[in-house]
Order: sequence, then structure tokens, then C-alpha cells
Amino acid sequence: MDSNGALMAFANLVSDLLAPGVWNVSTFIVATARHGTGDARRLHESLEAWAYAKGAKWLRLGVVQGNTRAERFWQSQGYVQTRLREGVQFGSQTNTLRVMFKPLAGGTMAEYHALVPRDCPESSQAG
Repeated sequence: MDSNGALMAFANLVSDLLAPGVWNVSTFIVATARHGTGDARRLHESLEAWAYAKGAKWLRLGVVQGNTRAERFWQSQGYVQTRLREGVQFGSQTNTLRVMFKPLAGGTMAEYHALVPRDCPESSQAG
């Protein structure tokens, strides 16, 4: 919140989603007025440190393909694409999501896929 009580950022993480130690960043929003200030990076770093301290070994998320600013942000934070999910409905819109992950305690993509096979590029599973 800013000094006027306006919400400046919001994040939501789900712990142990799909496998123990795999946390999902389900919502991460920073007010447009705060874009380019470094607030998003600082918020993410804080969330990442907090999640790691609480047992997260991997973070994952989905970003809408074509949202260039968001795609660049997540890549700059160390996330790597693991698969695409096409035909994902958000209200009246249909999108393609880039499913991305980041190891917090070391680890390879193969190790991540062993934990979360639905995030393998060839997976046909929803989610």
C-alpha cells in the first residue's frame, strides 16, 4: 500500500503444488505506476527468499505468451520455459501460456520434470 492506502503490488503463491517443494506463483501484479522502478524485482526477490526459507525448492508460473514485458521480467529473474499450454481460457479470451520454472536450491530441468511430469514439453496434461 502507498501512503494513500492504494494497493501497489499483490502476489499469491501456492505451496507444494503438484509436488513437495514446488511452489506456484499464481498471481504477481505491480501497479502500472510502479513499473520500471525496481519494485517488481525487489518484491520477487523477497518472495523468493521467503518461499525458500519455508521449504520451496522450485518456483513455477505461467505467463501469457505475447505479454513481452512480463516474459522479459520472468526471464530476467531466472525462470526458464519448460512448455507451452495452448488454448487456456481466461474469461472470454483464449491464450497460450508459457509455463516457466526456477530452481531455488540448484537442480536441472530433468530433475524438475521428474517431479512435475505435466510440465514436460511433450505433456498433454492440463495445468
